[in-house]
Amino acid sequence: MCAPHAEHWETVHGVPKGYLPRALYGRILRGLVDDDLRFDHLILQWLGDPSLHPDLEWMIGEASRVLGDRVGYLRFDTNAILLTPSRMDRILTELAPNVPLTCVFTLDAVTGATYRRTKGRDGLERARRHIRHLLARRKALAAPRAVRVQVQFVVQESNAHEAADFLAYWSEALTCTGSGGHGEILYKPLSVGGGGPGQDAAMALYTRTLRDAGIVGVQGDALSVTVWDDRPWQRDDVHRARGACPGLWYTPVVRQDGHLVMCCADLHSELDLGSLAEHGFRELWEGPMARLQRKKHREGVFDGVCASCGGINWYVLGPGAAAIG
Repeated sequence: MCAPHAEHWETVHGVPKGYLPRALYGRILRGLVDDDLRFDHLILQWLGDPSLHPDLEWMIGEASRVLGDRVGYLRFDTNAILLTPSRMDRILTELAPNVPLTCVFTLDAVTGATYRRTKGRDGLERARRHIRHLLARRKALAAPRAVRVQVQFVVQESNAHEAADFLAYWSEALTCTGSGGHGEILYKPLSVGGGGPGQDAAMALYTRTLRDAGIVGVQGDALSVTVWDDRPWQRDDVHRARGACPGLWYTPVVRQDGHLVMCCADLHSELDLGSLAEHGFRELWEGPMARLQRKKHREGVFDGVCASCGGINWYVLGPGAAAIG
């Protein structure tokens, strides 16, 4: 499912694949504090499973210690295959008690056969054992609700028939094993080529699958079921005008070499603003290059990487966007 792996990319975001070094990571975090910045959330992942990073547990803890209440919550997305019980324990140990953590587990299957068809390899039982361990350990925390667990099911042709069984399995696991904290089951449509050809078919399959399985969104105290209702603007969308993409305001990406990129959908770093090893975040994010790109979008000019992108409009531009161009 992951294009950089399945298609054997040699680079991600325009640079060779690699790991963000500890020293540079720490410098970036301290720079955010020096710039007096605040974030709704910080995701330790993009185009690669964060559990591959040997320092993931420390990185989670360091972000919680350095940023504190400057960040609403931390988040990482993983298939959980490499997050062994000892690593799960260390994540909980490293996390500062005043910063919530959302653990997102991408599973997309109930049976091993469907998992292999969808993911391309085995690992479902191992992933479930690791997640159940985390749920059990979370119960022992002084504030178990500080660690939120979400399991994801991305609807595709290979797994649509298991959507209802996924709900049944994880409803039991999250409420029984995970007693004392909050669990969420999220259903999402497959994202196809930045809203390009094939996205309509993926959305139709998603809508039909949830309807036939009787799956609806439910918000509960201990367990929530969330269905992805937002439909971003697509390249073949002729029924509504394209607006400025919120990604240029809300989804900065820090590459593994410390460069700041304007948008998570910019896979080749055309909108590379510069290095956070040499400049402050605010200097780059509110600098002339970033302001020019936002101005173009507001004027309906979509060139470069933005010309062929379907947009990531699951965010909505708020009034605060004007403050940063």
